[in-house]
Amino acid sequence: MRAQLECFTCNIRQAQEAAEIAGADFDLIWKISQKVCALYAHADPQWTPAYMTTLAHQIAKESTGVEDIYYRFKRHYNRMALELYPRLREFVASSEDNRLERAVLVAIAGNIIDLGVYRDVNVSDILAQVAVAQWGKYDFPALFADLIKAQTIIYVGDNAGEIVFDRVLIEEIRSYGEKEIIFVVKGGPISNDALLEDAKEAGLDELAVLMTTGQAEIGIDVTRAPRELQEVWKRADLILSKGQGNFETLSGRRENIYFLLKAKCVPVAREFGVPQGALVLKRNLG
Repeated sequence: MRAQLECFTCNIRQAQEAAEIAGADFDLIWKISQKVCALYAHADPQWTPAYMTTLAHQIAKESTGVEDIYYRFKRHYNRMALELYPRLREFVASSEDNRLERAVLVAIAGNIIDLGVYRDVNVSDILAQVAVAQWGKYDFPALFADLIKAQTIIYVGDNAGEIVFDRVLIEEIRSYGEKEIIFVVKGGPISNDALLEDAKEAGLDELAVLMTTGQAEIGIDVTRAPRELQEVWKRADLILSKGQGNFETLSGRRENIYFLLKAKCVPVAREFGVPQGALVLKRNLG
C-alpha cells in the first residue's frame, strides 16, 4: 500500500506523542517535529504508510534516548488483556456451531489496542464492541476452507495486549488437527508492537513457534527477515496478518494471506472500500 496524504499529519502526531511519553519537554518535542517534517519534505510517493511511521518513531527514539518508549504500556495492556482472557474464551465457547467465527471476531476486535491511533484504550470495553461489530469485508468461508487444509500457518502479530486476543484464535485453530503454527513478532521495539517478551507473557510460546521479523519497524519486509522465517514463509499454506501496519507492507504480495484488522484510519478504510472503523477479514487473492 502506498502512503497517503493523511499519513503526514498522522505520523507527525505519533512522533510527538511518543516523545511526550518518553518524557520530552516542549523544546525537544518541537525539535523532533522539525526533524520529522524535514525528512518528510523528501518523502517518496512510493513509500508505505508503515515506513513513514517507522521513520517518525525512530526519530522519537533517537532524540529522546529511550529505546522502548512504550514498554510500560505494553506490560499494562498485556496484563489487562490476560485478565480479560477467561471472558474471551467464554465468549467463544458459548457458541456451539461457530466457535471459529467467534474466535476470528475476538482476534480482530483485539486490533483496537493500538496506541498509535487510540491514545487511551479500555480493554474491558472491547467485549462490548465485539457484540456490535460492523463488518466491512468478511472472507470467512474462504478462510475456513484454507485453514482446514493448511499444514503450516504463519500468524503475523501486531500489538502487545492484542496478542492475547490472537491466542484465543490460535487455540481454536489448534482444535482442527495437528498444524505447524509460527507466530511472528517484531525484532526490536517500535511503537507498542509485540516483541518476544510479549508473546511469551501472553502464553503464545506454548501454542506456536515464535519467530521475529528481525526488524524494529512497523509491518514486515519479508526480503529482510531472518533466513528461518523466509524459509517457512515460502512453504506456508496460510498466512494470517494482523493489523494495519502489516497490511500496509504485505498487501502487494501474492501468498495466501488473510488480513485481519479494524480499518482505524481513512487511508486504510479507503484502500479496502469500507467505512472507517469497520472490521476486515480479507483474502489478498482473487
